[in-house]
Amino acid sequence: MAESQENSSKIRMLPHDDEAERGVLGALLLNSEVWDTVSSSLEASDFYSPFNSNIFQAISDIMEREGLKSFDGLILVDYLKRKNLLDKCGGVGYIAQLTNIQVVTSNISRYVEIVQDASKRRRLFSVSTSLEKDVFDPSVNIDDSLDQSSKILTDALLKGIKEKSFEYSLGRISQFTFEEITKKLEGTAEIDRIETGFDVLDKYTNGGFAKEEYIIIGARPSIGKTAFALSMMYNMMRNNKKIAFFSLEMPAKSIAMRLFAIDSKVELAKIIKAQFIGDEFERIMDSCGRLYDYSDNMYIVDVPNISLTELRAKARILKKEKNIDCIVIDYIGLISVPSSYASQKKFEQVSMISLALKQLARELKVPVVVLCQVGRESEEQAPILSNLRDSGSIEQDADVVCFLHRKKNLTEEEKQRNLKDSQGRANIQVTQFIVAKNRNGETGTFKIGYNGPLTYYNDVDQSSEFIDYEQKVPAKK
Repeated sequence: MAESQENSSKIRMLPHDDEAERGVLGALLLNSEVWDTVSSSLEASDFYSPFNSNIFQAISDIMEREGLKSFDGLILVDYLKRKNLLDKCGGVGYIAQLTNIQVVTSNISRYVEIVQDASKRRRLFSVSTSLEKDVFDPSVNIDDSLDQSSKILTDALLKGIKEKSFEYSLGRISQFTFEEITKKLEGTAEIDRIETGFDVLDKYTNGGFAKEEYIIIGARPSIGKTAFALSMMYNMMRNNKKIAFFSLEMPAKSIAMRLFAIDSKVELAKIIKAQFIGDEFERIMDSCGRLYDYSDNMYIVDVPNISLTELRAKARILKKEKNIDCIVIDYIGLISVPSSYASQKKFEQVSMISLALKQLARELKVPVVVLCQVGRESEEQAPILSNLRDSGSIEQDADVVCFLHRKKNLTEEEKQRNLKDSQGRANIQVTQFIVAKNRNGETGTFKIGYNGPLTYYNDVDQSSEFIDYEQKVPAKK
């Protein structure tokens, strides 16, 4: 009896719904205007029937690659004949049946949901079957298996919200790109960049970090990489952008204290010791309320020595559940590698991690900003690309590489000048911001100001050594 049940489970059909699949195709053939609704949620692999899958792919080719605005059964059959695909789509008779079935085009969204649900179930079955085999195969690296399975499952979760990809002809992509340029000229284009809140940096990057860009920000220890990252993220969240911050070096409580200092303009040391004067505690209370208002704009992942597999899995979940706009990682040297890479040299491990993070930016279509240490040899001289610690292929993978630099050994005159400006304002240290690589823009060096007590960076007048560090970023609308 048990053997009979086991055999029965092995031959059972995978989840699918033939009527819903035919309903989707029939609705498309009756009214091609619903194509946008369908194509944003389904692709050919979501159809169980090979006939239905091939027909959907043919419709996709007609609409996306050949640039037609509409189609019907006759256009579809003509296309399939020209491409010698008619037999793979069930022939003229099968296509005719699709146009004759009773469907209500207004119900197309429901048909799509049914097909999509069955497709996700088949993907889940495939992953679970693969994992079951890997569990009992000692030659398989389980971390790699889990990472690949996580990606497949996340892709299934992201169905319907991620952009679809196509193989574009040069003519098609040229037309699409020209339309985007025209929209930007008219001011109607979707904003595809994340402003950093630093005016000069935004100019260098043509308006901020772009989707899918992989950005490295390097500095030697104690220069303030984390401070710069938090200052940038503070600017971003006040501009209604959502950031995922992977804090591998600093606990979430410390991050919150720094944000209090940035927002309230109360020195970090006073916040840590809870020793305030005047209205400073009231400013902290006000700051707490303001930061609470931005709860949905920053998500802090506080996991020391996080594995690359876990980092990517959490990033995918945050993209799916919170629709994050940017990922910031502090820092690359603290990401642990899969066990299969443990015996490799450090620069090979970093190269593997770097490539994986670049791929993550492309996959999730968000900028990924990664902090990186540079070698001690750059303490007195401005760092260059080769100074990136254990750099591997970081400088090759990155779209943008930036460095923060201040001299370590200052003259007495420089110390006095950096201590306070002529108006007695708090510590403002002029710091070089070096854009060493910029795949789609200019390279160069400019100044930003570092306020040590507030652990905060802000713009500086390029002709001046000191700045007024009051916030310039507009309040949340």
